[in-house]
Amino acid sequence: MKVVITGGLGYIGTELCKIYSGESRYKDITVIDNKFASERVIQLRDWGINFVHGDILDLDLMQSVLGDADIVYHLAGITDVAHTKTEVNNEKEKLIAEVGIDGTNNVIKSLPKNAKLIFPSTHVVYEGLQKTKFDIEENEPLLPILSYADGKAKSEIDIQNANINFVILRLATVFGLSFSDTMRINIMPNLFAKITSQNGIIKLFSGGKQYKSLVSVFDVVRSMKFLAEKDEVAKEIFHCSSVNTTVKEVAEICKKINTYVELIETDDEIPNLGYTTSNKKILATGFEFKYPLKESLNEMIKAWSTKDQFNKLELIQKGQKEYIDERGKISNFELTEPINLIGYIESKTGTVRANHYHPIQEQKCLLISGQYISVLKDLSDENAVIETNIINPGDLAVIHPNVAHTMVFLEDSIFLNLVRGEREHENYGLTHTIFYELVDDNLRKQIVDHYKANCRVCGKKNLKEVISLGMSPLANSLLKDINEKDNLYPLELNFCPNCSNCQLSFTVPAKQMFDSYLYVSSTNQTFRNHFSSMADKFIKEFNLNKKSFVLDIGSNDGVFLKPLKENGIQILGVDPAENLASLANSKGLETLQGYFDEKIVDKVIKLKGKADIVTAFNVFAHADDLKSLVNNAFRALKKDGVFIIEVQYLLDTLKDVTFDNIYHEHVNYWSVTSLKEFCNLNDLKLIKVEHVETHGGSIRAYISNDTKVDSSVEIFLNKEKDFGISQFRTYEKFASKVKNLKTSVLKTVSKIKKEGNSIVGYGSPAKATTVLNYYGISYKDIDYIIEDNELKHNHLLPGMKIPIKSKKDALKKLPDYILVLAWNFLDDIKLNNPDLVKSGCKFVTLRDLNW
Repeated sequence: MKVVITGGLGYIGTELCKIYSGESRYKDITVIDNKFASERVIQLRDWGINFVHGDILDLDLMQSVLGDADIVYHLAGITDVAHTKTEVNNEKEKLIAEVGIDGTNNVIKSLPKNAKLIFPSTHVVYEGLQKTKFDIEENEPLLPILSYADGKAKSEIDIQNANINFVILRLATVFGLSFSDTMRINIMPNLFAKITSQNGIIKLFSGGKQYKSLVSVFDVVRSMKFLAEKDEVAKEIFHCSSVNTTVKEVAEICKKINTYVELIETDDEIPNLGYTTSNKKILATGFEFKYPLKESLNEMIKAWSTKDQFNKLELIQKGQKEYIDERGKISNFELTEPINLIGYIESKTGTVRANHYHPIQEQKCLLISGQYISVLKDLSDENAVIETNIINPGDLAVIHPNVAHTMVFLEDSIFLNLVRGEREHENYGLTHTIFYELVDDNLRKQIVDHYKANCRVCGKKNLKEVISLGMSPLANSLLKDINEKDNLYPLELNFCPNCSNCQLSFTVPAKQMFDSYLYVSSTNQTFRNHFSSMADKFIKEFNLNKKSFVLDIGSNDGVFLKPLKENGIQILGVDPAENLASLANSKGLETLQGYFDEKIVDKVIKLKGKADIVTAFNVFAHADDLKSLVNNAFRALKKDGVFIIEVQYLLDTLKDVTFDNIYHEHVNYWSVTSLKEFCNLNDLKLIKVEHVETHGGSIRAYISNDTKVDSSVEIFLNKEKDFGISQFRTYEKFASKVKNLKTSVLKTVSKIKKEGNSIVGYGSPAKATTVLNYYGISYKDIDYIIEDNELKHNHLLPGMKIPIKSKKDALKKLPDYILVLAWNFLDDIKLNNPDLVKSGCKFVTLRDLNW
C-alpha cells in the first residue's frame, strides 16, 4: 500500500506522520511539502518515510508522486488566514484561493482510479450564518464568506463532482500540543494556553460569548486514518468535533489551571455569534474521541510554563504513571529533551565509570539492575563540595552540564546511558566529554568498603540524600603539623522514606575515630552539671541504692560515673579510647577499655553481674550495627532493667538548622518516630522520652521490655508529625537553608576581613570541623582557635589547618572578633572570659554572621 500526505510537515501532518511511522516498514509512506525543516525531515527519514520537497501547484510532480497511491491525505494549504473582514489582505486572499482550489484540483487530476482521498475541510464554511445554530448536521447548506472558507467550500464541490472515492472531514477548531514548528499557536484554545503559560491577559472579544466546536489534533489524525482504512466509508462528508463550548468557557478552564492569568472582556469585533456542529454521523461509524479539552489545555500550559529547575547537581527520578499487575510493573520517565543515542553498559562490582564532565549535554542514566554510588562536584562553584547519591534499580539520574561525576559500582550493574548530542569517541576529551578525576583509587576503595547503602533501622535501600557537606576530615582527628595530610571522607545525610530514619551515607571504621580520643566530657562545667543532675534524677526515679549497678557505654572520662559513685552506686564504664579509659581509672572510676561487644558484656557480667540500668549518652548515634549494640545492652541488663540513651534530637537540628552537629562519629540522627520504629522492629518498647538542652537539643529515651508506655511518647510523635518529620520536603527545606547560610556567612566573613579586622575562634568541638570545612573557612580567615582543653593545644583543626592555642595567646594581641564555634556554650564562654569581654572583643557565632 502506498500512502501520500501532502503538507506533511504542517501541524496536522506532523501528527499524522507519527501515526504512520509505525507502519512505514510495510507501507510506502510519502510526504510532499514545499517547506524544508531539517529536524522534521531527519525524523521522517529515520522513520522510513519518504520526503519530496515540492509544491502541489506543480501538476507534473503531483502526477509522478500520486500516480500509484492508494490513500492520499491532502493537507497542504495556507492556514495563516484572516478571521474577520478587517483582517483581509487581497494579495494574500488570492494566494489562499490559488493554493486551496488549484492545488486541490491538481491532486484530484493526479489520483489513480482506485485511490481514496481524505480531505480536511473546515467548520468555517458556515461562517455566514446570521443566527447561532447548534448541532449543525452535514446536509446543512454552506455559507462561506472569507476566501479560506470559500476555497474549502469550492474544493468540496470539486471533489464531489470528480469521479473519485473520498472522505471530507469538516474540522472543528483544532487544538493540542505539537512539537512541530508549524503548530498553529494562534488558534483560540492554543493561543489561550500560550497566554496562560505566560501569566498574561486573555482578551475575550465581545465577552467571549461566541460558540465554538473544538477537536484535538490527535483525534483529527486518528479519525482521518480510521475513515481512510474503513472500506465501506466512501464518498462521505463528516463533521469532526469532540466538544461544543463558548470562548469564555475555554478561558475559564485556563484560569482554573493557572490563577495568575487575567481574563478581560472587550467590545472587539467577532465574525459571528458562533455555532456548533454535530458529531453524530462520525460517531455512528464506530470512531471514538479520546483527547478531552481540559487535559489538552493543561498539557500545553504545563509544557510552556516556567519550570522549576532542580537545584541539586543530580536529579534522581522514580518512574511515573506506574502500572502494576500480576505480570510485574511498568514505569515511565519523562525526559527533558529528545535523545538520539542509547548506550547499554555493564559494570562489575568495585569498578568506576565516568570521572568526567560534559560541557553541554545533560547526563542521563537509567539503572536497570545493581547499585552504584554517584559522586558529583559542581565545577561552576569554586566553593562547591563533593557530593554522593545512592542510585538503585529503576532510578533515572539526570546530571547538569559542567558537573563532574563518577559512578562507583557496589554491585554488578546494568544501566542505559540516554544521550542527546554528539558522542563520537574520537572527540572524547575535546568536545562532548572532558576527563576529570573526581574519584581516585583510594576513594573508590573507601566507597566500596564503607558506603552504607541501606537503612540502619529498617534495612530498606531507597535512601534519599538530604545534604552533602563534602569531603570532610574526622572531627576530632586534630593535626600536629601543617604538612600533615588529612584523611577525608564523604559527610552527608540520607533519609529513609520508609521509617523516617536519618543516617550518614559513609561509615568510617570505628577504630579510626575512637581508639584515641581527645574529647573530654568533664572539661565543660555545663556537662558536669548535666550529668550530676541526671545521676540524682535516676537515683530517685529508679530507687537506686548501694546494691544497684549502673553500666555506662561510651563513658569517656567518667563524667557520669563520678556522681553515681559519690552516691554509693556500683558503677562500671566501657570506652574504646585507651587514653580516656586510663584517665577514668586514674580517678578511681572503674572503666573497661574496648568496644561494647559480646566479649565486653561477658566481662561486665563476670565482674559485676547484670545491671539495673545501662546508659549510652551521645554514643548510641555512633553505632553502625545498632541491633548488636541493643542486643548486648539487654544481655547486660536485668529482666526489669532499663536501657537509657541520649542523642541529639533530629527535630531540633532541622528546626534550628544546626547542621554542624552532623559529623562522622554520629552515624545516625534520631527522631522519636524513627527510634520507635527501631524498637518495634526489635521487639522492644520505647516507654518514655524527655527533651534535654545539651548539644543544641537532645532527647533522652527509655527503652525496656515493659509494656507500660508513658504519654510523652505519643506527645513527641504528634509533634513530629505536625512538623513533617516523615516528609522529604522537610529535609529539602533544611538543605536549602544550610546552603543559603553558607552563602551569607562567607560574604560576611569576606567583608570583615576586607575591613582589616582579625578573627579568632573559640572552642574546637566536632561541630567546628564540620562547619568550617563545609564553608571553606581556613587559617586564612581565622588566625587561631582558643581552646580550654589542654589536650588540644598545639594542634591544628583538621582540614582547614587552623592552629589551636590557649587563651593566653588572645590576651597578647586582642582580636576584633571572637567567633564562638562551641556556640551551645556561648553564655558559659562569655561568663568565664570577663577579661576578653571587657576588652571590647566582639563575641559572635557563625549564625550571627548571617547578615
